[in-house]
Amino acid sequence: MAQGARMPEKFMPTRPRVFISSTMEDLGNERQAVASEIEALGFTPVNAEALMPTGGSSWDVLQDEITSSHIFVLILGDRYGWAPDRGYGAGSKKSVTHLEFELAVKSQLTILPFFKRLKYRSGPAQDEELSRDSFRNEVGDWANGRFRAEFDLAVDLGRAVRAALIDLLLGSFEKASIRKHDAALQSPADLQRQIQFQSARGKPSSNSVLFAGAGLSLAAGYPSANILAEAFGQRLSLDAQTVSRYPLADIAALLEEKLGRRALLETVSRLLDTPLPVDPTISHFACVREFDLILTTNYDLLFEEACRLSNLSFSVRTPGRKSGEKADVSIFKLDGSIDQLETLVLTSDDAARAREDESFWEDLENILNERRPFVIGHSLRDDTSKRVLGARNQALSGTYVSPHLTELDAIYLKRFGLVAKEITLEELSSQGRLTQLIQEHSA
Repeated sequence: MAQGARMPEKFMPTRPRVFISSTMEDLGNERQAVASEIEALGFTPVNAEALMPTGGSSWDVLQDEITSSHIFVLILGDRYGWAPDRGYGAGSKKSVTHLEFELAVKSQLTILPFFKRLKYRSGPAQDEELSRDSFRNEVGDWANGRFRAEFDLAVDLGRAVRAALIDLLLGSFEKASIRKHDAALQSPADLQRQIQFQSARGKPSSNSVLFAGAGLSLAAGYPSANILAEAFGQRLSLDAQTVSRYPLADIAALLEEKLGRRALLETVSRLLDTPLPVDPTISHFACVREFDLILTTNYDLLFEEACRLSNLSFSVRTPGRKSGEKADVSIFKLDGSIDQLETLVLTSDDAARAREDESFWEDLENILNERRPFVIGHSLRDDTSKRVLGARNQALSGTYVSPHLTELDAIYLKRFGLVAKEITLEELSSQGRLTQLIQEHSA
């Protein structure tokens, strides 16, 4: 990138915020189960337990958190909850949870309601029970024709919320609503704000190659392979436990067999069409600035977009498709590219088809025989990583960068002749630290 070039600020990860609304004392386990599932899906859970004091009133804080969220998960249990006797809502006889729901409706948030199955006692109903049942009826009427689920245990609720959010990722109506709400949150100044990208592009190392995996895409906001497998499973009406026992390629093959190739590719396209835009991270910009040759197993277009924003030309090559003219950055996409659906490697048959492009793999082998790999975003346990790194020239030193290193990683590092460099998630989002590691590797 030329010195002084500018790019939009919005290249940090953008994740939908999910507000969790319920009574607190009786649904603590349920709230924790829901927050864990939300976070595991790559969304940001927003719950009162995690909110820091700001000096404002409790309702002011809650109001800001709700209106700045994109999705509202409403959990209704045995209790109606406390109705404030002063401040906002005083005199309405409505609980805080009820007031939160009304604000979510007014703010046009995507609302996902979940009802705990109740055990009604004999005898006349108490005022608390009457208010609770009236609120449940109100939500039930409002949610008529929309997603709604019932649960018994916290673990059941967590699974139901996870399934609902994956269903949202596969849909289009709710995603459009989320985007509309997010656009309303952005002021013209926010949309026009830009920052200076400090470092100019020097001459990339000619003795190194980047090997990038799913971790970079996850950090940007794309779903994981596990979520992809669960989405395939939902389309096949398979439960999560069944899905977890089989490789992604096998579940993809079953979906293709049952529903056809078009349905398989459509499912992948829908998942990568995320509720909020996913932009290149600082890591993507650092990588295209420091490497002229990139190998990646990712389907997405984040490296290509980072090149565009950095005023760098690029070429893309996939198995079965040759790249164009020489460019500043050459990108080898081992498992295909989302903008060329026919190139995606999803099943074992796809992998066999990809292997038929002998020139692609020969060129890849030559690259790994001549260049030192800088590996980032890989677990090293997937078949593609094993195939690529297992065939490389281990006389050339290689670097493996990860925010999580365990004793088990030592097995793979020794097998592939790599030296580990641990980096925190915060440092991974820092322009300076990652660039420093790349330059140390290339020296």
